[in-house]
Amino acid sequence: MDSQPTIRTQISLTPSIKKAIEAKKRLTGESLSAYLRKAALIRLAGEEEEEKELKRLANSFVGAGKWKKTHPNWGNKKSAQKWLERLRNEWK
Repeated sequence: MDSQPTIRTQISLTPSIKKAIEAKKRLTGESLSAYLRKAALIRLAGEEEEEKELKRLANSFVGAGKWKKTHPNWGNKKSAQKWLERLRNEWK
């Protein structure tokens, strides 16, 4: 976990969310602040992993990343445009 000193902040919770958190934190013995800090860290880590996964997906998409160098029609903008026009003409 983050070992830096904490900074006081304020959040608003609905009564049902507060009640659910209170029930969970009683089982762990954590304070409300500790529980919410942990929840924030979990969310941040999840979003960071999702961003990495989206970048991996984008780099593996057709025309991106490694295939751009090896595909015969994606070497430069002009050849890619000609390839795209041929594909579109096939659908006419």
